[in-house]
Amino acid sequence: MSKRVLALDVGGSSIKSGLVETGPRIVDGVSVNPIESKGSAAEILNTLARIITNHLQQFRDVTEIAFAFPGPFDYESGICLIRNQEKYDSLYGLDISANLKEILEMPNLEIRYRNDAEAAILGEALYGVGMPYSRLIGLTLGTGLGSAFVADGKLVTDGANVPNRGWLYSLPFGARRADDVFSTRGLLARLREHGIHAIDITSAVHNPEKDPRALTQAFAAFGSDLGMFLKPFVSDFDAEAVLITGGIAETWDRFTLSLTRSLSVPVLKGKLGRRAALFGAAALYF
Repeated sequence: MSKRVLALDVGGSSIKSGLVETGPRIVDGVSVNPIESKGSAAEILNTLARIITNHLQQFRDVTEIAFAFPGPFDYESGICLIRNQEKYDSLYGLDISANLKEILEMPNLEIRYRNDAEAAILGEALYGVGMPYSRLIGLTLGTGLGSAFVADGKLVTDGANVPNRGWLYSLPFGARRADDVFSTRGLLARLREHGIHAIDITSAVHNPEKDPRALTQAFAAFGSDLGMFLKPFVSDFDAEAVLITGGIAETWDRFTLSLTRSLSVPVLKGKLGRRAALFGAAALYF
């Protein structure tokens, strides 16, 4: 009989969830539910509990739950350490597992956690576009810069050739942190430098009054700088490929040519979409 795990991917405004079965496949499709991440701890925990209940009512034999959760977070202990981020601040210091078990009145549940960026990257590495490669570096380009180093299907979080925990976001690029350069806010700032002002990447790309040449130059510079930043890590880790997911990946054709010119390995675009982080979280049990 196939093993089934309930996986939840916790975002700032919504929760994606689904029953993941060995294979892997999502048994009942991916559900997306809104969440008020600025709400009280009780509101957030009750929302999570309702989502879990909705799935378990259909699959009563499932007792294992996997979360892809943003950091900072104590993933071993299940304690949220997020604060001053305008999301989930009210959960700071709380044991999420203990609270959910109490609300659900299900003390026998087993609950495990993985960083959300790592979950998405690992999902793609194990079951998506990264499957042919044994060593790769994955990035999530979006609100921030997420990263993971993967070797033979496992996360590599330390060692001489890997930054602490495999996280690149806090490392310097020039005079700034990588997270401030290779993220949505970093790309928007770069676009402003080229005379393109927008509240998000989509509106910048589709604004009929934009300067096409300036847009091309801004994205090309973004890709070139990202390649320059990644090059030493690719070399030191002996990476066979670089995998990219996240919102900025939707503008793939605008920056990957300049990115690949700086690297000696293939650059891959994630293909699993919403399923990636659910698969990566469920892999905590498979």
